[in-house]
Amino acid sequence: MTRGLMGGLVLAIGLAQACGAALAQTGDVARGKYLVTIGICESCHTPRDAKGQRLADARFGGGNIVGGLMAPNLTPDPETGLGKYSEADFVGALRGTRPDGSKVRPPMGIFFYRGFSDHDAYSIAAYLKSLPPVNHKAERTPPKGPAPAWEPIEHVAEPDHANHLAYGKYLAQTVTHCFQCHTPRSANGLPDLARAGLGGNTYGAPGGGTVVSANITPGNPDGIVGWTDAQLKTALTTGVRPNGSQIVPVMDFDLYEQMTSGDLDDLVAFVRTLKPLKTEESAK
Repeated sequence: MTRGLMGGLVLAIGLAQACGAALAQTGDVARGKYLVTIGICESCHTPRDAKGQRLADARFGGGNIVGGLMAPNLTPDPETGLGKYSEADFVGALRGTRPDGSKVRPPMGIFFYRGFSDHDAYSIAAYLKSLPPVNHKAERTPPKGPAPAWEPIEHVAEPDHANHLAYGKYLAQTVTHCFQCHTPRSANGLPDLARAGLGGNTYGAPGGGTVVSANITPGNPDGIVGWTDAQLKTALTTGVRPNGSQIVPVMDFDLYEQMTSGDLDDLVAFVRTLKPLKTEESAK
């Protein structure tokens, strides 16, 4: 190979790498909207009225207390929201570190969000930056205890959409919060993925009372193991069990119902592969 040809090849490779990096950091607003929707971000980050209904004119304006912490305003309002964040700043926060170096704490699902691919993370940022600004001050809750030790993440590859089980895992674990609620927590307060799907976490129910997240593994004989795929999809998107009873609306069925049929197929296929765990193991 001549020196000129070799130099051209090196230049071409360098340009390809640079273009690839640029593409990874170019957000797709439509993709971001979809991910934010099925990722139920509105559930925590949109204020609610006295009946617990999300306020349509204040979407993503923050102000809800979740897990003892105030959910922040995610809109691009420069005074009370993230208007001063660049898309790169937002991606950094999504992965655990704010622009000022402080760490984002649970219950924000950083543990899972760190798995978002570069393109998906920047797409979420692009969509949130496109929202109408909402001037709604949500004071950050003073931190307690040691900060999480989130390390910076430079790159996360795009998931293989053609590998239906792998992409189903990406949807269940990174995007849709399945394991945020349906997995017991370790002593550090983070989900224990060795017991993924076991459930056992307690949440306040709309209208009062509490509800315990279900064991969604095949080890629960009274759970979804006895449901068909179609029945499980109906439960996820409407909140109605096969016997016609209504699941307590802690889950945001109106957001999950906007998932594409293909993504629902992949999600359900992956959930079927979870390690069987008996419900009493949640007490260990």
